[in-house]
Amino acid sequence: MSVPAIDSPGISWLMPPRFFMICLIGGGAIEWLLPPFFVPFSTVPWLLRLVAGIAVAGAGFFFMMSGHSRFISVGTAVKTCCPATELVTGSAYRFSRNPMYVGFVAILLGVGAAANSLPMMLSALAMYLYLDRYVIRREEQYLRQRFGADYDAYCRNVRRWL
Repeated sequence: MSVPAIDSPGISWLMPPRFFMICLIGGGAIEWLLPPFFVPFSTVPWLLRLVAGIAVAGAGFFFMMSGHSRFISVGTAVKTCCPATELVTGSAYRFSRNPMYVGFVAILLGVGAAANSLPMMLSALAMYLYLDRYVIRREEQYLRQRFGADYDAYCRNVRRWL
């Protein structure tokens, strides 16, 4: 295990929670600003869509908070601009290497389904792409340098998303 020259993934300005809020507010604002003729997105009955959306968003929130509380309990930094002091592998991290990020995407998908909102669903896609192509790549490179073989073994046993 070696400490990288820059001891963090280096994501400081556009951290995932900030991008999540941009997607949530942006998706809602676009939905609100669209002309009324652009309303229909799904033909699923509204009650089923509402219940399913709330369930998905709720499960995402629970999964996200489970991951967050695990970071707190082991005493390592949650922020992507701070050094990791511990490789977090228990709790929600047994099922996903990124439960907080799974939660962000699930919340946006759930809100999009409940609100029958194409812009919100597209904001979930934007969140996924930002996390998968930018954040997670940098974090994985950092964690591999920081924790070496332990991180590689963890990656072999636990999927990136679900």
